[in-house]
Amino acid sequence: MRLSKPKGPAKKTVGVLLDWHEPRILKGISRFAREKEWALLFDYAQSHKTQVEAGKPQDQLDHELFGLLEEDEAAMVFTGLLCLIRPQRESSRFLKSLKVPTVALSYADEGLMGDCPRVLLDSVACGRIAAEYFLSLGFRNFLCIGKKTSSSYRDRLKGFESALRGKAGMVEKAWIGNSLKAASLHDPIEAALKKMPRPVAIFAPSDVSCVHAMRCALELGLQVPEEAAILGADNDELTCEHAPVPLSSVDVNFEQFGYEAAALLAQVMQGQAPRRARMIVPPSGVVARRSTNIIAVPDLQVAMALRFIWTNAGRTLPVEEVASHAGIPHHALSQRFRQHLQRSIIEEIARSRIDKAKSLLVTGSLPVNQVAKACGFSSASYFNNVFHEATGMTPRKFRHATESKSKA
Repeated sequence: MRLSKPKGPAKKTVGVLLDWHEPRILKGISRFAREKEWALLFDYAQSHKTQVEAGKPQDQLDHELFGLLEEDEAAMVFTGLLCLIRPQRESSRFLKSLKVPTVALSYADEGLMGDCPRVLLDSVACGRIAAEYFLSLGFRNFLCIGKKTSSSYRDRLKGFESALRGKAGMVEKAWIGNSLKAASLHDPIEAALKKMPRPVAIFAPSDVSCVHAMRCALELGLQVPEEAAILGADNDELTCEHAPVPLSSVDVNFEQFGYEAAALLAQVMQGQAPRRARMIVPPSGVVARRSTNIIAVPDLQVAMALRFIWTNAGRTLPVEEVASHAGIPHHALSQRFRQHLQRSIIEEIARSRIDKAKSLLVTGSLPVNQVAKACGFSSASYFNNVFHEATGMTPRKFRHATESKSKA
């Protein structure tokens, strides 16, 4: 289909050419487009045409991918282009030939678009954040899973291993292939897991790879997260929420990725030399779910008790119920808590309720009395007293102090 110049008031029209559909990237681009009143033309997830129409010359396919029959028509239709292409995609040659301001979005700086300005996700920082998160939970034994064919995955593992240097007891690596066959996927993970002491922290630089690792761990009889805590990257909500155990993941900041690419394109379209021809967008942090909801302790009963306490932080929790869930007598569990955590079961229950309260005060807009109720406190005044004793400030002051820091 031939694209014609839009009628009506002159509006900047930006082509968004993505090799795959990632709603969060599109959301970031759209947010900037609304601010600048751009019109957007989308074309994504079309690289499969190069396989199903293999009988056609590549040049013809390149033009058909974007609805452009002649290269000089691009300038008539588009004011600028935003493109995200796979490393192996031949279309980079065609895109570079268009005489249109272009910004490339890329997981890694493959250089496919020549000197074209580009925006990158900070893959090394993604791995570093994952390692720091696991270390904060007390883990000392680590398994990382990667694919040698992906430069961004290799960078994520590089950041992970670098942050562990000098702080880990054991670090093992499993390389998996792209095939779903056991020899490519299941076998390397299983072999590595069998070598690892418990508890082990597992990081894979994609959520899908993490689900494969999780299934392997569960098949070997490991409990997640008590014996194997698992953390992915990309924070794909459907994949994470529907994993056998809901999966924690590093949010790589896709929306900001799209927004910054659009902002960079705005500079290029205005004829300005961008301050930086290569912009790197850092991850926004770890989104914690059940797969890492644990503190690393070598005692399985203590680990089970901890997760039960954290899961039930919103209600009054008798110590006897915690011990019953862990499957050992109250006095024995109390001794093990002192041995491994240097605190009592009651102190851990209180700590978990305060942590939940902090999270609700920071991330939500619930009134303080409702936060108190959600954390199992009998009254707002009692919550006020307990929170002040634990943190040195009232819940309201804590919320205001946190808001002030985020705006600074």
